[in-house]
Amino acid sequence: MESVVVDQIPHVQPEPVMDGYEKVADLMARHDEFAIVRRFRSLNMQNVLYLQAEVLHLEEELTDLTLRDRAHPGRPYHSKDWWSLANGEGKGDRDQWAKILQLREMLSLYNDAVLKQAQLARLHTPSQQNVNFLRSWFERPQMGNFPLLGLDRVAWDSIHEKDLLSIQATGCTDPLTRIVLEKVIPLYHRVIGERVKTPNPSEPDLFTYDDSRLAAAVYGISTVIASVLPIFSVVALYYVKSNGIRLGLTVVFCATFALALVSVTKARKVEIFAATAAFAAVNVVFLTNNI
Repeated sequence: MESVVVDQIPHVQPEPVMDGYEKVADLMARHDEFAIVRRFRSLNMQNVLYLQAEVLHLEEELTDLTLRDRAHPGRPYHSKDWWSLANGEGKGDRDQWAKILQLREMLSLYNDAVLKQAQLARLHTPSQQNVNFLRSWFERPQMGNFPLLGLDRVAWDSIHEKDLLSIQATGCTDPLTRIVLEKVIPLYHRVIGERVKTPNPSEPDLFTYDDSRLAAAVYGISTVIASVLPIFSVVALYYVKSNGIRLGLTVVFCATFALALVSVTKARKVEIFAATAAFAAVNVVFLTNNI
């Protein structure tokens, strides 16, 4: 009698190897900063212009029909009563209403196109760093390895660079944070990070830096600096005895304070002016009490 041994080790299915669009979509889904696609700005505007032309022609035709019906003795209430306009039984009685329905459908298409174009216009242009990485990813054999072979393989080429958009909800960071994320971190990675940071286990050729933590760190440091600056200006003015130098330092401190607000906040101009004026007032009060 033969003995049967059952393998107690569960069979693990290997992960399927992704390729083509699936591979590109997976990268963009896991790293939304690389969810970069074409905006098709020119084509979208061309579509809006075509729809506008169609609406204008229909508007002209409706005007002609309105004037015709107004002069017709059998249609005296078309401009005042919807029922007679939409339910006339004579020949040509419903022409105006039919044109209105045609115009209504075209206006809906036109309005949708204009609103969608406005939404597209609010989407931000991707950073040059992310665009360069995506191009590199497409070309590297151990990464994308040229996953797309059709006409869309050139969608991210430099000729289309001004027509790219980022689906990621960015644009909320202040100028200083953007400089750190887009300039300082890549430089740090080339000089130090590539040697000391451990790559992702699932993506050995990718190194990930948490943007939210970096932004929080920059925000904390900039907040401390902005909080200390008014106190520092008063202390500096206290130790300076020359009134001329004090006035010069006040100008320098006010300019520095305004520049700091521009760099580390998204404040509007009026808010920056108001904060700078308050900052200057504190220094002026100190000066007048110590002259």
